[in-house]
Amino acid sequence: MSAYTTHEYANMHLIYGECRCNASAAARLYRERYPNAARYPDHRVFTNVHRLLFSEGHLPNHEHGGGRPANPMEDEALEAVEEDPSTSVRAIEITTGVRKSTAHRILKNMNYTHTTYSEYRRYYPGTTNIE
Repeated sequence: MSAYTTHEYANMHLIYGECRCNASAAARLYRERYPNAARYPDHRVFTNVHRLLFSEGHLPNHEHGGGRPANPMEDEALEAVEEDPSTSVRAIEITTGVRKSTAHRILKNMNYTHTTYSEYRRYYPGTTNIE
């Protein structure tokens, strides 16, 4: 089941404060105030919302701690570019084992600016295939 919306969490925290931090009373009052709600929070939800807001400074939602985990190969690809800024993603793949598509994504996410292909060919005229 999905989490509550930020608006619902905010209402829960207000009701929890109104009930002087009595979670059971807050759960009852929430049911009375919002009789047409799709679901009603348990008393533990009220204490968790309050605890998280005061300990970490945000309401429990999916914005914090969610998302795709960081790529463990990211550091290796970035180090290869720092050592040789003119390196290609193919060279990164050969030296580090990071796939070309992953190297492209890492460099794009880090806003690395590389020379354009025409500038690359101008500086390295013997190369035709740079990737």
